[in-house]
Amino acid sequence: MIDWQWLTDNSAMIGELTLQHLQMVLLSLALGTGITALMLLVSIAWPAVAGPLISVSGVLFTIPSLALFILLLPWTGLSMTTSVIGLTLYSLLILLRNVLAGMQKLPAEVLESARALGYTRFGRFIDIEIFLILPSLFAGLRVASVTLVGLVIVTALIGQGGLGQLMILGFNQNFLTPILVSLLLSLVLSLLLDFAITHLGYRLTGWTR
Repeated sequence: MIDWQWLTDNSAMIGELTLQHLQMVLLSLALGTGITALMLLVSIAWPAVAGPLISVSGVLFTIPSLALFILLLPWTGLSMTTSVIGLTLYSLLILLRNVLAGMQKLPAEVLESARALGYTRFGRFIDIEIFLILPSLFAGLRVASVTLVGLVIVTALIGQGGLGQLMILGFNQNFLTPILVSLLLSLVLSLLLDFAITHLGYRLTGWTR
């Protein structure tokens, strides 16, 4: 079922596509986290905008992935930029929803103590709340990373896609091996990212144990 000779002959290409796949996921996660942080700060300054931000993120998430990439083509072309912008937008709902849920679950007694100590709203967020919502952020990063690993494959239809290129190659040539390799390595990437994020979250939130 698997052509081992093909794997040997194309190992360099497979490694390069795997690295490209991982880079696109990590870059999109980093940008998504940064934008989420900005939206969270806006929500803290103006709490009324939290709902609309979630709604906008939800609308973006419901747009079919291929349609979103096509909508971006006139501005960014068949490039990695198009893929990363689309992937970043898809990560926003997952990340923003998790951090806002974390904000809603902050212990009332901690917030009251901070007020009694004279913390300003942003001072309280920087010194106290940001650490308390870290578990929610890492939970969102785990879900977003696995989601993006799957979505990157779709970007192969616009000339990117990392491991998605192998899947297209397999379909075009009616050849099962590259399809199986694409699926297997995508699963491995998902597991590795989930493990890495979980481990990092465990190290940074020792106070929760």
